[in-house]
Amino acid sequence: MTDETGQRDAVDRFINATEQAKRALEGKYKMRFNGLGAAVKHAENQGHRVVRQNAAALHVLIDLRNVIQHSHVNRGVPIAIPRDDAVVAMERIADQVERQPQVKDFMIKDPAALSPESAIEEASEQVVQLDLSQLPVYSGESYVGLFTTNAMARWLGNAIRNEGGTLIVENVKVSEILEHTEQHEEPKFVGPTQSALKVCDTLSKETAPPAVLVTTDGKASGQLQGIVTRFDVARILREATVTYP
Repeated sequence: MTDETGQRDAVDRFINATEQAKRALEGKYKMRFNGLGAAVKHAENQGHRVVRQNAAALHVLIDLRNVIQHSHVNRGVPIAIPRDDAVVAMERIADQVERQPQVKDFMIKDPAALSPESAIEEASEQVVQLDLSQLPVYSGESYVGLFTTNAMARWLGNAIRNEGGTLIVENVKVSEILEHTEQHEEPKFVGPTQSALKVCDTLSKETAPPAVLVTTDGKASGQLQGIVTRFDVARILREATVTYP
């Protein structure tokens, strides 16, 4: 492949990616835009999560596209040639605009779970070993509740108070800890194709649930597939954001 052929290929891939992103936004908003810049501006105003998340990179790439589109072409090659990283960045963003990042791509798959009959010693050991603040509780495949360290702390305070300062943990089950769970500690359920960025929005709110459980049907009745907590938000946003240049 000659240098000119490679340059034309890079230009074609880059322009095709900008058109892919524009078509995806046109399809979403049922509108025609005279360029990617206009499409991105409208999407930003509408709160499009992917566009807003990648706004900084998009604005640079749109400027590059405009230079390529409006520059003098010599033997099929414009004056501006996109670097490989620019091509890859535009293709990644176009793919995300066309198919928003889904929570199944970022969740903790097959998370550890407890049984209502699990002993408090087992629950405590898993919390420490896995460095988690919450664990879903299932009886077979049926959702029972969310075991949290906050509920365990409430149970602990209540147990010490009731026993006159003496803590007795023999035969204490997870089901007993669940009785101390408060309403705001209930998880949110979503399906595997839910937008990963929407889940991050949910977990970033002041009234966020302690965890989002991903199930086959997006409800408590579905089979557990994964979990996302507020501690995963930074990682997901970092992985889902295209950084350029």
